[in-house]
Order: sequence, then C-alpha cells, then structure tokens
Amino acid sequence: MSPSATHTSMFYGTDRDYAAEAGGFLRDGLERGHRTLVMAPPSRTELLRSELGNDADEVTFVDDSIAYAPQWNAYRVLLDFAAAAPDVRSCVIAEQRFGRRTPAELVDYRRLESAINLVFAEHPVDLLCPYDTALPSDLLDIAVHSHGGMRRGGSVAANPGFQDPLAMLTDLSAVAVPPVGSTTLDCTQHSDVALVRRSVRARGAEIGLDADVVADVVLALTEVLTNALLHGSPPALVHLYDEDGMWVCHVQDGGGPPVDVLSGVVPPAQPADHGYGLWLARQLVSAVDVGSNPTGTHVRLHTRRP
Repeated sequence: MSPSATHTSMFYGTDRDYAAEAGGFLRDGLERGHRTLVMAPPSRTELLRSELGNDADEVTFVDDSIAYAPQWNAYRVLLDFAAAAPDVRSCVIAEQRFGRRTPAELVDYRRLESAINLVFAEHPVDLLCPYDTALPSDLLDIAVHSHGGMRRGGSVAANPGFQDPLAMLTDLSAVAVPPVGSTTLDCTQHSDVALVRRSVRARGAEIGLDADVVADVVLALTEVLTNALLHGSPPALVHLYDEDGMWVCHVQDGGGPPVDVLSGVVPPAQPADHGYGLWLARQLVSAVDVGSNPTGTHVRLHTRRP
C-alpha cells in the first residue's frame, strides 16, 4: 500500500449528485478495507447515510460544527482518526458550512486547504472535499487551485488548475498594516506581558466578548508574545483594532528567523517543540495570520465580535 495521500475535490449541484459521488467514494473505500471518516454538515451526512444504507454503520461521522470549531481543529480530527489505525488507509470526506465565516476565516480556510497537500503528503489518506456549485466564486476557486485531483462520475482525473501549495501559502502570508487609529501596546520587556494581558482582557470584556472567549484570546496572545520575546527582536508591539466583524490582536516584533509557512499548522509532539504556540493559538481563536516583511514578524489573532 502506498503511503502517499490524495487530495481531491468534487463539485455537486444537487443532493442526488452529492450522494452518488461522495457515497461512491466511501463505498469504494469500504470495499478496499479502508477506514472511513466524514466531517460534514448534518444535511450532508443524512444523504450519505441514506445512500450507504447498512454500510453507513462502518463510517465515522463528525458534525462540521465540531470538526471545524475552529477550522484548524479539522486537522486534529483527521490526525487522531488516522493514528487510531496507522497501518490502514483512511478515506475522508471534509466539508463545512461557510455561511457565517468572515473574510479572515475564509482566507484561513484557503490556507488550510493548501497546507493539506504538504502536511499529509506522506500519510495513507484519501481526502475528498465536496464543493456546492452554488458557492461564491472565491470559494470555488479554492476547489480548483488547492486539489491535485478532481472527482467526477466515479473517477478521478488530474486537476490542471492545481497550484503549487508552497507558493500559495507564501502569497497568503502577506503582512497587513495595522490601520490608523489602532491601540498599540509596547511589550518589549518580559515585565510588560502582564500589563498587556490585563489591557487585552479589559478591552475584550468592554466589547462584549464572553469571559471564556476573552480567556482564550489572552492565552493565545500570551503564547504569541512569548515567541516574539524569545525568538524575535525588539520592539514587541501589540496592535488592537476591528476588521470585517473581527477583533484583531496583532503582534509585531522587529524580526527574527524566516517564518515557516507551515509553523503551527499541526500539533507538535511535545509542548516545548517549535510551533506549539502557534498551533495552540489556532485552536483558540477564529483565524491566525502569520507573515514577515522588512518591518518585522507579524501574527494576527482574529476573534469574532459579538
């Protein structure tokens, strides 16, 4: 059995199209003795259960509201599923509802889809990502450019629109400048961290975030600030501002080693390992942007405003 992963998209316009194509993918996997996982909205899983009949009992279903909360959690669900039987190939369907996603979250989803091609390249996983043809063109664009194959009529063909994932991730790491009017806090000294944490906690409560959400933001910010103080150069600044329905905590330092576009996209083996802080941040807030330019290294933590 080849360990190499496959990452395939499919387009569907009707429930019947979806059930036949996605159901066929799962049935093919089951017939080959593969383990099967579906991360999808309830409306999709109902169609698959009906299509598969008794075979649906062999499939693990995870609601998208759990698998993609936040979006990068989908990686952990997939990794945990594959790790439960590492010698058996996994067939996985991954789809989420996009209706309430903000622009920052959709950019992060594009990042997630591109990174899959690198992160899971050597894993024995076949991943199918269905896309409803009624979705906006920018989301359908992800299907075209982020998948090496396209499934149609029960067969998979090479995708001529597939783009180099490393180049796409590099493009997505462009630095955004803090807007005029941002609140900027200086955290150049380790002793400043406690003051910044208190300021962020107070601001989060002021804009109406739940206490648990504020605690998650503060923890994510602490992890990113610690990285900036340990690995970056001064000054370390925190910019606070609103953007497209999100509250942004933007950490900027004077720069350090080149930023790895894959840093923190999968859980490190140990908390002390490189990338743990960014991985944890991705589990705590709605979206994370990481990039660098001549002004330094920038990490933006996006939290949905109430």
